[in-house]
Amino acid sequence: MKTVSEHNFIQSRTPGLAVDETVFSDQFLPEPGRGRTAGPSPGVIQWSWACRRLASLPYGSVEEAASAPPVPGDVALVRVEKTVFHKHLTTAENRRMRLYPGAQFIGVFGNRYACDAFEAEVLGPENLSLLTAAGMIGTVKSKHHIAADPTQVTLLGYLRDAEGGRLNLKNRLFLPAAVRRLPRNLIYVVGTGMNSGKTTTAARLTNGLTNAGQRVAACKLTGSVSNRDQDELAAAASHRAIDFSDFGFPSTYLCGRDELLELFHAMSAEVTESDPDVVLMELADGLLQRETAMLLSEPEIQQAARGLVLSAESALSALWATERLRRLGYQVIAVSGKFTSSPLAMREYTLNDSNIPVACSADTGAELAARVGSFLRNE
Repeated sequence: MKTVSEHNFIQSRTPGLAVDETVFSDQFLPEPGRGRTAGPSPGVIQWSWACRRLASLPYGSVEEAASAPPVPGDVALVRVEKTVFHKHLTTAENRRMRLYPGAQFIGVFGNRYACDAFEAEVLGPENLSLLTAAGMIGTVKSKHHIAADPTQVTLLGYLRDAEGGRLNLKNRLFLPAAVRRLPRNLIYVVGTGMNSGKTTTAARLTNGLTNAGQRVAACKLTGSVSNRDQDELAAAASHRAIDFSDFGFPSTYLCGRDELLELFHAMSAEVTESDPDVVLMELADGLLQRETAMLLSEPEIQQAARGLVLSAESALSALWATERLRRLGYQVIAVSGKFTSSPLAMREYTLNDSNIPVACSADTGAELAARVGSFLRNE
């Protein structure tokens, strides 16, 4: 067991290195956010973006890799063996670093649901892969046939805290809301499937409503940890941008109903603190995905919504999804997403369903924002 309680890092005195660079011996772990600015190399340990919230926590030691099996949220030190699908790691500083065999980083165990990439779970310490560039690791069960094989990693050990317990993101960072508060204008952004344009729709809508003078908080309730979605929402000039990973969840795949509802209320309470005019909440993947289907069927989730924006990749999927959402009792404000880049596809939809407006999310998203703004004023 390697202790890091007395000296978490060793500042480099090597001439020519930037002052914020830190070189670490293999006996110590660095503090989060103090990695080198060059690519990973032997002796340098990078903290992944998934573990960015650990900066204020004390660390004690590295637990043997052969100890008890991992569970979702466990934080671990791993070594890269072979880079294939993921060739880069996003660090705690939100830097995109190329990965080389032998590189070491701090990641987190989690499950992944991605129809266009990997299905993966936390099954044990063997046969591990990098599941997202943000640093989530687990065992791949299946993959899309055109996706490359996953990048392979080896578990070197689990991180322990100063008290000797195994460090787990969810246990450390997630606290149920002390007081439940719901936004006054909560709008869900959901999709027909992965890559239907949900995050683009949410970002364009955020930007359009912000330009119209609204104070917008944007959040993502479910998914697999990735810096890209938060970056997109933050760049759209939203009042606030957070997601499930800020609460210690590496992903929400295979979470239970009660846990998801607690996460919903914790996230709602946090974004409501600053009293935004509108809160946009994105749900990952599509309507058939386990957690999305579970949440949308919950009376608490339904009653909290002012309305919903659907993102679709085709006219046919939009028609099916809007009908399903209507049966669940949701007010669909507009249909948008990938298929709105095609005038012909939009016409296919409107010829078959004239009750719900189609609003393009391309370019500035002004059309979509105008539709949502009109709904909020008049409904």
